[in-house]
Amino acid sequence: MRSLIHLLCVAIGLVIALLGVGLALGGADLAWLGGSWAYIPLGLLMAAVGLALMARKAFALPLSIVLSLIAVGWAFNEVGDVFWLVVPRVVVFLVLPIVVGVLSPWFGPAVRSGESAGRGVGVRRSWGLGIAALYAIIFAGVSLNMFRPHAEVTADPAQSPKVDTALGQQNGNDWPAWGRNLTGDRFAPYVQINADNVSGLKLAWTFHTGDLAIDGSEYQVTPLKVADTLYLCTPLNKVIALDPVSGHERWRFDPHMQVTRGNKGWKRCRGVSYADLTTMSLLAPDAKAFGPEEAASSPAEQPADPAAPVPAQAPVDETPAAPAPITAQTPCARRIVSTTNDARLFELDASTGALCEDFGDHGMVNLLEGLGPTAPGSYYLTSAPLVADGVIMVGGKINDNMTVGEPSGVIRGYDVRTGRLVWAWDASRGNRDSRPLPAGQIYAPETPNFWGTASYDPKLGLAFIPLGNQTPDFWSGNRHPYSDEYTDAVLALDLRTGQERWHFRTANQDMFDYDVTSQPILYDLPGAGGETTPVVVALTKRSQVFVLDRRTGKPVVKVTDRPVATDGMPGQRISPVQPYSDLSIGVAPLKESDMWGATIFDQLYCRVAFKKMRWEGEWTPLSDKQKTLIWPGYYGGSNWGGGAIDPQTGVLVVNDIRMAMWGQFIKREEAAKAGLVPSTEGEYSEQLGTPWGVERSMFVSPMGAPCFKPPFGSLTAIDLKTQKTLWQVPVGSIQDARIHGIFGDKGIIPHLYIPVGMPTMGGPLLTGGNLAFFHGSLDNYLRAFDLRTGREVWRERLPVGGQGTPMSYVENGKQYVLVVAGGATRTGTNANKGDYVLAYALPSTD
Repeated sequence: MRSLIHLLCVAIGLVIALLGVGLALGGADLAWLGGSWAYIPLGLLMAAVGLALMARKAFALPLSIVLSLIAVGWAFNEVGDVFWLVVPRVVVFLVLPIVVGVLSPWFGPAVRSGESAGRGVGVRRSWGLGIAALYAIIFAGVSLNMFRPHAEVTADPAQSPKVDTALGQQNGNDWPAWGRNLTGDRFAPYVQINADNVSGLKLAWTFHTGDLAIDGSEYQVTPLKVADTLYLCTPLNKVIALDPVSGHERWRFDPHMQVTRGNKGWKRCRGVSYADLTTMSLLAPDAKAFGPEEAASSPAEQPADPAAPVPAQAPVDETPAAPAPITAQTPCARRIVSTTNDARLFELDASTGALCEDFGDHGMVNLLEGLGPTAPGSYYLTSAPLVADGVIMVGGKINDNMTVGEPSGVIRGYDVRTGRLVWAWDASRGNRDSRPLPAGQIYAPETPNFWGTASYDPKLGLAFIPLGNQTPDFWSGNRHPYSDEYTDAVLALDLRTGQERWHFRTANQDMFDYDVTSQPILYDLPGAGGETTPVVVALTKRSQVFVLDRRTGKPVVKVTDRPVATDGMPGQRISPVQPYSDLSIGVAPLKESDMWGATIFDQLYCRVAFKKMRWEGEWTPLSDKQKTLIWPGYYGGSNWGGGAIDPQTGVLVVNDIRMAMWGQFIKREEAAKAGLVPSTEGEYSEQLGTPWGVERSMFVSPMGAPCFKPPFGSLTAIDLKTQKTLWQVPVGSIQDARIHGIFGDKGIIPHLYIPVGMPTMGGPLLTGGNLAFFHGSLDNYLRAFDLRTGREVWRERLPVGGQGTPMSYVENGKQYVLVVAGGATRTGTNANKGDYVLAYALPSTD
């Protein structure tokens, strides 16, 4: 037995010594780069513990205790009491006294047969096992704390805002628009399900759409509920109508989407829209369309001048035939409006699912018209169009980072009854003209596009549109002046004419795909004197929250231009300043001590990697010489899922992604030699027509863990009246996440519920019952949070993960919460995918 223990001491001691030497050598590398020196003594002490264990020296145990105390003191001195930053610094050193203490009874010379072990050996044995037990208890306490969420900001009851239940009561029992209403607040005023009884929520019904989220398809849809019917779309753009009480299918329509090079690996339908022609303010039947005689000159001949006055837009003499009057009995009096990934706009009778033959060409409008030869396969639509005041407004997504010359990002307005093109706004003409171009002419290519969801203020008649940047994303040397003028902007257009009212840039020049994609949120902000200011809240991938007066575009929350790094590659166009709002979420500049890992070893690796990267703060330009850290990452911040606001309290709730990335320019021939495969969304893009391709990825350790501190996704509540953060909590666990790194392409799934906070997709739903629902994390759960405290009060396991936004409605006196789950985002596999529509409700009491 003693020989076996001797061998065990040697083997374990050797491993500890080698790990200690590796830690010290890595620490020397870090110190050489100008980083912390702490890992050198920690590594040397660890190696000494290992050597002492190999020799079965009694001082191995007290040395391991001293090492653990030094590590704990260093950790708290460097990062304070931030749990997830302390853990990787100390956990290995907490384990060492346990191991050494268990083996310590066999230290020292062997006791020959017939001899007494003696009092000293007995004391040493008891002392060693006691130390091991004490450290085991400490380790167990740390481990147990990994299974509970650690809030970054804890709610203070004294800061709870006042509630005005008279607000937010629009739309009755329905959810008739993507954000529930055209203001995008995602607030359902229902109180039947509330923070006190949500624990009793049960699955009411399940529906399968029949389209699995595989081969590039992703379910990101938020359904509508209008009157007695639910409406949703699949990633293949099929539209399905369901009974809201039973989930039974009423009808479906298949537009037979064509697979193109653009949508082959990117099939999405985030929502459909609804139009009731019997109640909607329609364009006048005798309205004159803009025609060739009044059309603008080609964009190349008239570059945009945003300061120029808006000219009068005279109509032509010819008028279309007046359509027949609309009554409730008219076919297609109530319409579902949707788009396809192969660039078509269509309308269906909301009652039957039949195409509305009087719209466009037998129900369809070709959105490729006027976009030129590069549009097929590159231009496609994923988000629900804005429908209001007789107009359908659409934008489109284009393939990023593949090549120059991509089609225009033109935004167009169509007559909701006829499909007639009413106006067209593009950045090349800006505020000068919104008339459609004559047939055969092409809208200026490469202009910033709009692929998210817009909002609408009917009092002002303005649509608020989030814009992107000119592609390719990572090379700004080819940008047009008019693209720079509108890059990453919030744009306000008159919905009936397409004329620009104002625009506000959230970035002066974008080299990191920071396009604004979240639906702008409209809110009437109360003032100290009882007045209100109509504001638009623009959430950005940079996690800057811009609050603007929606009448003028002027900031209501202060915005400051700050200097940024400009040492880019020759030919890059770089702005020396960028705008920063006084309101932001989780975007403090990263520093070396923020680097993270599952253990101290990959945490050290990440610190070394961080020091070897270019990093002069946000907006550090890419280089071909070394990797550049990109923080915030280009997935967000706030992506298309956006946020929500409780109009009864003025509390804004935002889910944000916190994923640092890296990028580096690479010659295309070198990329080919390295076997890199170009794509629009992958880790290498060619950026044809520019000097460089770009290689990029997430900043992770060899263990597959992010190299920066948790959480990697959070939910934050902000009182907009005071701009104070009320609470901030991590969202999501590692339970269902697939971790790669050393685990290979297939990776591993931990199956452990450790709520560290994972990257989020989709958005939150808020209710009058003081609840925030969310299901867009990387684990398979629908969650409810107490809106007053941020505390998770209910969690339900889903069959697969989700990416969209929950919605809620009331039917037959019962409130439902509904989600669509097709699988978590970007898993890179067809596994763990589905086609579920799931409705939850409280059990009936009768």
